[in-house]
Amino acid sequence: MHSVKKRRMSFFAKLFICFAVISIVPVALLGTLTYIISSNVTMRNVEYLATNTVDNAASSLDRTIGEYKSALSYFCTDDEIIKMIGADKVTENSRTSIYQKMYILLAGKSTKVAMHLIKADGTFQLSTSVIPTVYDIKDHSDWGVFRKINLTDSTITYSNRYVSSTGKSYSMAVAHSIKNHGEIVAYAIIDIPADVFQTALDAVNVSLPIRYAVVDENNYLLYDEIFTALDETFLDTDFRNQMAQSAKDRKLYLQNPKRFITWNTTTGDYPLRVMSSIPVELVVINSNYIMVTTFAVAIGAILLCLILSPVIIGSLTKPLTTIVRTMNKVQDGDTQARVAVKNDDEFGYIGKSLNSMLDNLNELFATNLEKQDRLRLAELKALYAQINPHFLYNTLDSIKWLAKLNGVDDIVLIVSQLGKLLKNSIHNQKDSVRISEEISLIRNYLSIQKIRYSDKFDVDIQIEETILNCIVPKFIIQPIVENAIIHGIEDKVGKAHLIIRGWHEENKIIFEVKDDGVGISGEKLDQIRKLTHAQTDNSDSIGIANVDKRIKLYYGEEYGLDIKSAQNIGTITYITMPFSDAPLTEEEGGTVKS
Repeated sequence: MHSVKKRRMSFFAKLFICFAVISIVPVALLGTLTYIISSNVTMRNVEYLATNTVDNAASSLDRTIGEYKSALSYFCTDDEIIKMIGADKVTENSRTSIYQKMYILLAGKSTKVAMHLIKADGTFQLSTSVIPTVYDIKDHSDWGVFRKINLTDSTITYSNRYVSSTGKSYSMAVAHSIKNHGEIVAYAIIDIPADVFQTALDAVNVSLPIRYAVVDENNYLLYDEIFTALDETFLDTDFRNQMAQSAKDRKLYLQNPKRFITWNTTTGDYPLRVMSSIPVELVVINSNYIMVTTFAVAIGAILLCLILSPVIIGSLTKPLTTIVRTMNKVQDGDTQARVAVKNDDEFGYIGKSLNSMLDNLNELFATNLEKQDRLRLAELKALYAQINPHFLYNTLDSIKWLAKLNGVDDIVLIVSQLGKLLKNSIHNQKDSVRISEEISLIRNYLSIQKIRYSDKFDVDIQIEETILNCIVPKFIIQPIVENAIIHGIEDKVGKAHLIIRGWHEENKIIFEVKDDGVGISGEKLDQIRKLTHAQTDNSDSIGIANVDKRIKLYYGEEYGLDIKSAQNIGTITYITMPFSDAPLTEEEGGTVKS
C-alpha cells in the first residue's frame, strides 16, 4: 500500500486564515445580531404605531359620526321644523325654509353627505341628493332603517352600504324621527358616504402605508381598503375565527399576502370595528437593508483582509522565512550558510541558536573528517604492509624451490627481478602510480613466475594507450595476477593461458584478468566473496580482499572487484575504478583522493 504524503499548510496560510476569521466572523456575528434585534425592534415599533393608529382612527371615526348624529338630533328637535312638517300640507315657502335648514345643517362638513326628509305618510319628500328606493316609506315603513327609528326616540345609526344613481358610494346612515305631540310625523336620514370614512381615518395617518376597513357588529363591510380584491360583503368566516382567537391582543398576522392586522371598536351606541392593515414588507425591507449593509461590510472586511494581510503577515513571517531559507541551504550542502539576525525577539533567538548550532556542527564535522582521514591513511598503510610481506613470502618460496631443482643462472635471474620489485616497493613511497608503472611491475613479476613454471602458461597483456597515464593505487593488479597463477594455472594439466586487459568505458577504467585454469567451484566462489566482503586475513583470499578494500577506500563502495568462475573452464576477475588521466604530481603526494 502506498502512503500518501499530506500537503502541509504553510505558516503564512495559517496566519492568513486567522486574520480572515478574526476580521470576518465578528462582523458576521454583529450583523446577524443587529439584523435580529433590528427586525424585532422594527416589528415592535410597527405594531405599536399600528395599534396606536387604529385606536386614534376609531376615535376619529366615532367623533365624525357623532357630529352628524348631533347635527341631525338638533334638526329633528327644531320647533320650526316640527311645525312645518307637522302641518297638513307643506307649502312651497316651508319647503324652501326646510331645504335651507338642511343645507345650513350640513354646511362646514368636509365631505358632502346626502340628507333626506320623508313624511311618515309619504306625502312629502325632500333630499339634497337622490332618495334611494330603500327609503320608499310606503313599501318600507316597518322595515330597515324605519323599523329601527320607530323603536327609539334617539338618533340611530344604520349600516347602509350602497352606490347611488349618481355613482357615489355610501357606507352607513344616521337617522332620527320627527315627532309632533308624541307622534312620528317624519323621518330625517343622513347617508354618510365612504369619503367621510376615508377622511376620518386618514386624519390620523402617521405616514405608514396603512389600509383600513370598517365593519359593523354583524361583520358587514361598511368601508373596505383591505379586502377589496376579494369583493367581500361580509368578513370571511376563517378571518373572523382568527380575529376571535386574537381578540385579547387585537392583532394578527396574515400569510397571504403577508400583512399585519390590528383593530379597535368605536365607543358610540352603534359600535363599529375599525381595522388597519400594514404590509410585513415594511419590516422585511428594513431588515434586508441591515442585511445588505452587513454583507457589504463583510465584503469590505474580506477585501481589506486580502489587501493588508499579506503585507502584515509578510512582515511578521520574514524572519521565519529567512531561517527556513538558511536551513534549506544547509540541507543542500552549504554548511557555511548563516542567518542574518536583525530581530531581538523569539525569531532572533532561534536565528542565533541555529547559527551557533551550525558552527558547532562544522567544528565537529571538521574534527571527524580529520579523524577519518587519519584512520583511512592508517588503514591503507596497513593494507600495503599486508601485501608486501605476502608477495615476498611467495617469491622467496620460488627461490627455495628453484635452488633445489635448477642451477645458479636461474637463481641469479630470479634474484635480479626480485631486486627490481623490492626496489620499486621500498623506494617508491607513493600510494598511487600510473597504469604504465603498474604494468611494468606486473611484467617483472611475470618474468619471475615464467622461470618458476617454465612454459606452464602464456601471457597476453592488452592495455589501451588512453589509460596508460591514468593514476591508480599501487599493487592493484599484481595480487590478482598472482592469485590467477597460484589457484588457477598451477594445478592445470597442460599449458594455460593468462590474459590481462585494460580499457576505458563510460568514465571508468576496467581491468580484466582472465585464465583458463582449473576454475573455482560455485561453493568455493561464494566463500571467497564472503571472505572478501568480510575483509578476512585468510591466506587464500588476502590479495583479493586487500585490492577490493583499497579500491573502495579510494573511490567508494560502487567500485572494486567482481569475480566470475566456472570449474575446469577458468576464472575472470574484473577491477573497476573511475577514469582519471591527471598526471601524478609532487603536490598530490602520490595519493589519489576519493
